[in-house]
Parts: sequence; C-alpha cells; structure tokens
Amino acid sequence: MIDEATLDPERAFFGVWEDNVEALSMFLRLQTQWVAAGVGFIGLNYQSAEFLIKIHGAEPLAMMDDLQAMELAALQVMNKKD
Repeated sequence: MIDEATLDPERAFFGVWEDNVEALSMFLRLQTQWVAAGVGFIGLNYQSAEFLIKIHGAEPLAMMDDLQAMELAALQVMNKKD
C-alpha cells in the first residue's frame, strides 16, 4: 500500500511537486499491472488503471493523460537494450 507520506517531498529521496503526487501515487499503485510479451513490456493494463482511478475517485481523463506520459517514459527505460 502506498502511503501518501512516502511521497512527501521533505522525506523523499527526490522531490515530487504537489501537483504530481496523485498521478505518481496512481502510477505506483499500478506497478504490478504491466503487460509483457516475448519482446518486452507492452504497457500498463488499462482495465486495472480504470478500476483504480474509479475507486480512488480521481478525474479519469486527466489521470489517464498523466499515467500515459509516465508509461511512455517508463517503457523507454524498461525496454532499453544494453
């Protein structure tokens, strides 16, 4: 479970702007919801994202925009070939 205090900029190893705490929290909640195939990671399971967005009462369109931005950045790192 993600504790909001974990994302407190005063206690974190890196700063998180207050405007981004909700989206980062949601992204971290989805950490076990990556879809993978033989070629690497494909992306997040959007059905799981939709479910979490609903139960946490987030604004769906804005949250998906934020999640997709983080997803694309994460995919570039996760699928990087050495």
